[in-house]
Amino acid sequence: MARASYERIDEKELAQKLERTAPNNEHRREGYALVNVLERAQFDRARIPGSTNIPHGEEDAFEKRFDKDKEIVVYCASEQCKASEEAARELARRGFRRVLDYEAGLRGWQEAGHPLAGSGT
Repeated sequence: MARASYERIDEKELAQKLERTAPNNEHRREGYALVNVLERAQFDRARIPGSTNIPHGEEDAFEKRFDKDKEIVVYCASEQCKASEEAARELARRGFRRVLDYEAGLRGWQEAGHPLAGSGT
């Protein structure tokens, strides 16, 4: 059985992507989506600016919101957190063709000197 395919994106690549173009989390096909896959309370406390929230385990919501050809960047709390990796694998399994996992997550983003948004920042 072939492994569902997704790619990884590092902090520098994500920072450049965000610098060039803001995420488009609302349009089904245009641009790219930046999705925090943590629980809603965690998302409300801290997130990468411009991201939206679809908790891991609710991958049906991706299918309702986004076309399978739309580029989707997922992230979670840190490299130790496996939620974004699991979400990326599940999205690829469901036929999403352009999935990127930012596995350094919130911790990596903040440690690289980037600001976070949210009530706890």
